Amino acid sequence: MPKNTHEDRGRSFKPGKARGEGPGKRPALPASPKPGRPKPQPSEFGRTKPERSKPQRSNPGAPRRGHSNTTPSGTGPSAPAQKSPSPLESFSIAPDCLRALGILPGILDEIVPLSRNHRLGLGRNIRSLWEDLTSEREHRASEYLSAPAYYSAYLRYFLPWNLLRLSSFLPTLKLRLDDEATIVDLGSGPLTLPIALYLSRPDLRTKKLGIICTDRTERILKVGLTLFESLCLRLGGSLPPWTITLRRHQFGIALPEKADLLTAANVFNEFFWKSKVPLGIRASLTARQLLGYLKDTGSVLLVEPGDPRSGSFISALRAALSSFGAPPLSPCPHVNDCPMPGIFRSLEGPGSDGGARFKPKNAQAVVMPKHREKYPWCHFTIGADMAPGWLKALSAEAGLSKEKLVFSFLLSAIPDPLAATAKLKDGKANLRVLSESFALPNGLSGRYCCSPKGYTLLRYSSLRVFFSSGDLLPLPQAKAAGTKEEKDEKSGAILLSY
Repeated sequence: MPKNTHEDRGRSFKPGKARGEGPGKRPALPASPKPGRPKPQPSEFGRTKPERSKPQRSNPGAPRRGHSNTTPSGTGPSAPAQKSPSPLESFSIAPDCLRALGILPGILDEIVPLSRNHRLGLGRNIRSLWEDLTSEREHRASEYLSAPAYYSAYLRYFLPWNLLRLSSFLPTLKLRLDDEATIVDLGSGPLTLPIALYLSRPDLRTKKLGIICTDRTERILKVGLTLFESLCLRLGGSLPPWTITLRRHQFGIALPEKADLLTAANVFNEFFWKSKVPLGIRASLTARQLLGYLKDTGSVLLVEPGDPRSGSFISALRAALSSFGAPPLSPCPHVNDCPMPGIFRSLEGPGSDGGARFKPKNAQAVVMPKHREKYPWCHFTIGADMAPGWLKALSAEAGLSKEKLVFSFLLSAIPDPLAATAKLKDGKANLRVLSESFALPNGLSGRYCCSPKGYTLLRYSSLRVFFSSGDLLPLPQAKAAGTKEEKDEKSGAILLSY
C-alpha cells in the first residue's frame, strides 16, 4: 500500500450526473447508429471530414476550398524558406502507458472478474453506457458505477482510452510539485488521473506527494487504488512514496486541505451545463470555486472531451481564471484573449454588448476568425493506432471503433511574481498547432494554430517538414518593418509560413 493510505468518507452529498469518457451531449466518440460504421465528425474548423488515424499529406494539386490558386509573394516552394523548426513540445503517448495497457486486462480479471454472461454482453454494455453518458437526457442515474454491467464497462473501455489521452500531454506540463506537495483530484473515479501521472511522469515517482482522490462512488475509488498498486508493482517493482486518501466528495463542498495542484478530468462536461445562467457567469462562479481549493501559489488542470461545448467551457474558464489572477500556462502560448472560444463570447451577463470580449488583466486583443455563430474551439487530436489490439477489438465489438482521440485541456496557475515577470521579458514567442493538415495551393500544407497574434494559419511544405496537432513551435520570423500582415480571406486567420 502507498504510505499512510486511508479512506475518508467525508460528508454526505447529493448525487449528481454521471461522468464518462465522452461529453454530455456531443460525444468525441464516433456517433454511429450501426456498430463498426463510424459517422464522419465535424472538423474543428467547420469542415466535415472522416476520421483518420494519421494526418494525411496534402495533395499538391488540390487547392483548399475558399482559397485562390495564386501563391502570395514569398510562399511558393521555390521561395527562400526559413530553417525548419524543431518542436519545443510534442504530444506523444507515454511508453509506460502502452506497457500498462498491455497487462491491464489480466489485472482487471483478477480484481473484478467477469462471469461468462457478463463477458458475452460486455460490448453491448459498453455501448449502452456510452449512449447513456452522451445522450441528451436531462437526468440519468448518478451512481452508474454501482451497476455491475456499467462498472465493468467503464473499467475495460473508458478507463484505458482516457489513460491514452492523458498520457499524451501530461509529460509536457510544467507542474510545480515538490516533496510534500498536495494534489486534489476531483471526480477521480478509478484513480484515472493519478494512474496517468504515474505512467507518464517518471520524475514524480520518487517525490513524497499527498494525493486526495474524491468521487461520489466509494466502490470505484477502492478498485482504482487496487489497480494503481498492481500497475506500480508490475511496472516498477515498488510503490511510489505517495500518500493516497480516498474521499467521498461532491464538487463545491470545502475540503480541509488546500491543493498545490487541483485536477479534474472529464468532470464538468455534464453538470456545468445544467444551469441556464449565461456561460460567462457560470465560468466565473466555477473559477472561484476552483481557486478556493488552491494554495496561494497553486495550479489547476482541467481536461475535457474535445467537442465544441467542452472547448467553449475551457475558453470561458480560461478567461475567468485569468481575471482572478491565474493565467494559462498550457496549452496556450500566450496570456492574451483566446482566439478559439467556440460559443463563448464574454464573462459579462445579459445586457452587455454581445460582441464585446472580456479582457483579463494584462491580456491583449488578438486577431479573431471571421465572424460566425460558433467560432473554432481549442482541442487536439492524436492517432489511436498505438492502442493495444485488445482495446481496438473491444471497441469494435461495442460499435465504437475509433481512429483518433480528441481532447481539450487547460493548466492555469497563480503565478510566482518573479517568475511571471521573467517570462514576460524573455521575448520568446511561440505558436501551438491545433488542426489536422489540409492542402493549400502550390503544393503547400496548412494547419490552424494559436499564436500571440491570434487565429493563425501556418503554411509549410510537407515534403520538407511535418507538424502534428499539439506541437509547440517558435513563432516564424516577422516580416520586414512596414510590410502589411497577410490574412486568409476565407477564415480571417493571420498567414505565417515556414
